[in-house]
Amino acid sequence: MEEGWLERDGVRLHWRAWQATAEAREPTLFCLHGLSSNSMYWGRLAARFPHRRLVALDQRSHGLSDRPATGYTNADLTADAALAIRELGLDRPLVLGHSWGASVALGLAALPDTPAGGLVHIDGPLRAFSNLMSWEQASVVMQPPLKRYPLLEDAYDEQRAYLEAGWGDDLRQFVESGLLRDGDAYVLPLTADVRLQILQELFYTDFDELWRRADSLPLLVAVAARAPEPIASWKRENVDAVRRLAPHAELRWFDSAHDIPLHLPDEIAGAVEGVAIRMEESSRTIL
Repeated sequence: MEEGWLERDGVRLHWRAWQATAEAREPTLFCLHGLSSNSMYWGRLAARFPHRRLVALDQRSHGLSDRPATGYTNADLTADAALAIRELGLDRPLVLGHSWGASVALGLAALPDTPAGGLVHIDGPLRAFSNLMSWEQASVVMQPPLKRYPLLEDAYDEQRAYLEAGWGDDLRQFVESGLLRDGDAYVLPLTADVRLQILQELFYTDFDELWRRADSLPLLVAVAARAPEPIASWKRENVDAVRRLAPHAELRWFDSAHDIPLHLPDEIAGAVEGVAIRMEESSRTIL
């Protein structure tokens, strides 16, 4: 694994890359993790791509990246991602985003001069949360207390219980990479105030317009089928809306909980590879 740093407007951003074991094929995979996660989230998926380079960014206030007090608008986050693509010399990569990272990836794909060559949107928000609840409700529901873990083993145990069959000891480094030592405990780099800024941006984002703009790219929308009500019903309604907004998109349901890359790495890798192959074929046709 390779890793390094980038800087944008005084904010240092950390990245990791898994190199292909043979000559790397294009496109490269560029990955954006979800809220309270980090770039090591993609390690399990990277193992399924020995023939492609996979690069993952620690988004600001996550992993080893800096934690500025402000700068969490979609414009800020897409600018971070675009800088990473440009500075690392990734030529029109296939951009993967999970959860909150999927909303950033969609914003990146929707830019008029997008550096993305394709998009894989993995169980991220499909439409604005303002269609489901008020901000007053959302600010309470979406803001559980931030955890403090006296021991790393406590953090491992929590993820083991959350992921159930999706857990494996290969995820220990992922869990550890998302925590900082704070006195006598381990904590997330994310603060409650920064999390609130991110959630408010998600709440008011006009995803409908982003889908319309991104529809010119090869596009896979991967949706986790296992969700409690009313989220499951809302997902079904939103998938139907995305079909209308982005008619060229491939929409696929996965028999999985939210973390599809951890629960079904082989299945999502196969779907991602399908998009990458379509990009390769399109590139050869243009040439």
